[in-house]
Amino acid sequence: MKENRYIISKHDQLVLLFDESQPSYESFEGDYTRSRYGTYQNFFDMPEYQLDYSPFIELALECGMSSFSLKRSSKTGRIYAWNTNIGAHGPKLELRPVKLQHVMNMPLMKKYHENWAYELGCNIDIDATYEI
Repeated sequence: MKENRYIISKHDQLVLLFDESQPSYESFEGDYTRSRYGTYQNFFDMPEYQLDYSPFIELALECGMSSFSLKRSSKTGRIYAWNTNIGAHGPKLELRPVKLQHVMNMPLMKKYHENWAYELGCNIDIDATYEI
């Protein structure tokens, strides 16, 4: 498996990432308030972007995470807040589509990621059909 993790160390890089992904949002008909399950293959295929600057470093610490990161679809370019739930079942990739304004909303990102990303696991839309 090739390395699929990138470090974003300043806000301009994050803005550029979302600017590059803009076409995937123009036709998106999914729900930004609901998560959906991804596949095990999605987990490995989707590049991960670690946000390694303030306020995301502090957010990760507040939520008990080693770092804060986003996943980006290799097919659509859409960006997701994510978590891998490894409870008493096989690993489940939980994905919530996000826009830049969602990511910059620190109370929202804290809500999504505190308590072992409990919020990302809530409101899973099992019937979601949009392409990841």
